[in-house]
Amino acid sequence: MNLSTEKKNGVENGQVAARPIASDEADLPSAARKTLKVLRDPRLAAALCKAQLSMRGKARVPLSVRLFGRIYFRAGGYVEFGNGVTLVGKVTPIEIVSYKGSHISIGDHTFINYGTSITAHQKVSIGRHCLLGHHLRIVDRNEHGLEQRNVAPPAAPVVIEDNVWIGSHTIILPGVSIGHNSAIGAGSVVTRDIPAHCLAAGNPARVIRRI
Repeated sequence: MNLSTEKKNGVENGQVAARPIASDEADLPSAARKTLKVLRDPRLAAALCKAQLSMRGKARVPLSVRLFGRIYFRAGGYVEFGNGVTLVGKVTPIEIVSYKGSHISIGDHTFINYGTSITAHQKVSIGRHCLLGHHLRIVDRNEHGLEQRNVAPPAAPVVIEDNVWIGSHTIILPGVSIGHNSAIGAGSVVTRDIPAHCLAAGNPARVIRRI
């Protein structure tokens, strides 16, 4: 074997190269692999720390939640994040507001883009592995009624199930449920329930086809 071949195999003068190979890392415990990933990426480490500094003590925030950019966070009620949630508030801050007695839950590995606003007077539930586009608006109560404009109508829970994709500039109104594996087109206004495995779009949003 010549010298060039030895270098390709990571061996030179009989010594194994110090650089770890993929199989070495695969043998490490899950926690150790995650720690290595954070240590190698200062940007990720900063995002993990920012999430804790911004929301720790105000909500349930696992150590794997990451925040890039800014967030306006008001937790009068109970707010909980799942593992691996990513919040990107770089262009415009993300806004999460829970009023007293309300509950906001965001499932594992859900991605929330900049400018998104989530407001809960009663309950907003977002499932796992969801993708929320920028400048999305989710509310569980209208600001005023049609007849008595000085009296706020009752709140109605918003439920977004797992693996839902929601396009940018969408508005989701009180009492709406979106089934798992569905997608909502950009700029839609969702006023009624959307079944699972559907593509919906429009104002008001309607089901276009099954997916």
